Amino acid sequence: MILFLDFDGVLHPVNRTTGVFACLAYFESVIQDFLTVDIVISSAWRESHSLEKLQSFFSTNIRHRIIDVTSILPSLSHQYIRQAEIMFWLREAGREYEEWIAIDDSDWLFLPACRNLILVDADIGFNSAAEKKLRAKLSGY
Repeated sequence: MILFLDFDGVLHPVNRTTGVFACLAYFESVIQDFLTVDIVISSAWRESHSLEKLQSFFSTNIRHRIIDVTSILPSLSHQYIRQAEIMFWLREAGREYEEWIAIDDSDWLFLPACRNLILVDADIGFNSAAEKKLRAKLSGY
């Protein structure tokens, strides 16, 4: 299983009133229960931070599971750009037949009714509702 992770609106509310990465500890407490899940960063943060820097935001018992970032594709060539970047990554990594989940706050970046998307409220970030959906998806694979 591969989890594609957004930051803004997921690991902290998009307005950042509670601070950057305010929801990170909660997310980590959930994902540490699923040790076989690889994490790929799909956040726009990948455009200005190296993989090593992105990994450093996470606790030591999680950062080794962050294996890569998605490629940046020209947005004009794809209507649902985040999903297109994920599909491109899966093909390039030779993992296109593996199960995947994306946690994001922007449903318009994905095909309508994308079954792989866990949509998070951008004003709240990762919370108990997102946890419930994530646990259900990860327990079912």
